[in-house]
Amino acid sequence: MFLRATPFFISSTLVLSAILSFSWMTARAVDRLPVQTEEALPHVALKSGADLATDAKEARNKQVPVLLFFSMEHCPFCNEVEEDYLKPMLRNSDYDGKVVIRKIKIDDNNFVKDFNGQQREPDEFSDEYNVSMVPTLVLVNAQGKKLGPAIRGIRNSHYYSAELDDAIDASIVKIRALAKR
Repeated sequence: MFLRATPFFISSTLVLSAILSFSWMTARAVDRLPVQTEEALPHVALKSGADLATDAKEARNKQVPVLLFFSMEHCPFCNEVEEDYLKPMLRNSDYDGKVVIRKIKIDDNNFVKDFNGQQREPDEFSDEYNVSMVPTLVLVNAQGKKLGPAIRGIRNSHYYSAELDDAIDASIVKIRALAKR
């Protein structure tokens, strides 16, 4: 059966043609926009907590906490914390004098040298800080003692950055208050 060229058919065809043309032009305009990708950001990588005894010396000299980031290989939430919160902190020079950040992969085969210089399995080391889920962030002093409650998971991504900053600031206050004694 052939379609007759009714006014409705003609107007529908014209509207559809206009929409498709507009969509094509918009897509072409978007193709010409500069793309901001992660490649435009400076490359940073979280350092492993392979030698926390040495990291503790750095933290002691700066009078800042060590942030232990407990993660696992195939954890999407761990990746979110690393990419969206911790790596931006590494790119921001304001954090150089505020915190030493180290990543502990609890499913890794590499040993962790703890704050006393002892070689430990990562999962055994994480038990010391009651890590029952990942991601978990724990702020500790240069002796490896917890400075406040752990930040477990991502409760609210809108406030996560502020929660992390508040925990770091509170840890700095505790460390510097003890240093004055």
